[in-house]
Amino acid sequence: MDREVEAQIGLNNVKILKSNILDSDEGKLFLKFGDEDLVIGELESLKAIQSTETILCPKPFGIIRRNGSYSLITSYIDFQLRKDWALAGSQLAKMHAKNGEQLAQNARRTRFVSVNSGMSDISKSEEGEQIGTENFGFHVTTCCGRLGQENDWTETWEEFFIRHRLKPQIDRLIETHNDRQLFELSEILYTKTAKLLKCRENVLPSLVHGDLWGGNWSMTTADGAPEPIIFDPSSSYSDPEFEFGIMKMFEIQKADKPVSGIQISWQIDSDRRQSISELGD
Repeated sequence: MDREVEAQIGLNNVKILKSNILDSDEGKLFLKFGDEDLVIGELESLKAIQSTETILCPKPFGIIRRNGSYSLITSYIDFQLRKDWALAGSQLAKMHAKNGEQLAQNARRTRFVSVNSGMSDISKSEEGEQIGTENFGFHVTTCCGRLGQENDWTETWEEFFIRHRLKPQIDRLIETHNDRQLFELSEILYTKTAKLLKCRENVLPSLVHGDLWGGNWSMTTADGAPEPIIFDPSSSYSDPEFEFGIMKMFEIQKADKPVSGIQISWQIDSDRRQSISELGD
């Protein structure tokens, strides 16, 4: 494995410490084994999160292909036990806001171009890369756990959520149980969901972690200070409230430990939370 890492990733002096931990000139490395979609999805998710420069995540180095199997290579993280919920919430909210900031930057550059026609494509950074997206989705398939998630781009959050998050789960249930009534009820569910999400038709896409339960974030030491770090992402550009739903589902946010930075950023009103809870009525 050490030779494959050197040859395929370009790292030097790689040594095996344990079955999934290596040492190298870049420091300790972590290997995560999985299906092709899982490791590619996580690699691209980590790249996207890292590019926001808002919250720490493992540094992605690349993917090793060996005898038909796949391994994601990232930096190794030493975790701390005590979590700073408020700091994590604040940094996560900044990550969610990043795409909106980039779109606002594009708008400012558009106004500048109108009086400086010599400039080129206003939606590109100085390095020529596209910055910001007005659509919902992601450029590769990702996995939440072992479940693959298609992320084809859509123009609205309503369409993305129903087509790529809700409907695939219902389709799996229908296929498993061969239940005609479930099929009929699913159409009612999609209609109610579309009605519920209508109020989010103007929401800007945000880069989300996508699977942020309590086991997928921790603390580490960076520059001598404790910092939140998120890992095992299944990212997409989504409504940032989607992140909140995953967190509440797995009780990452306890009543006595509010992630205040996230709550302030999202401004979720209590009436619509009640509507969500009554969706199946």
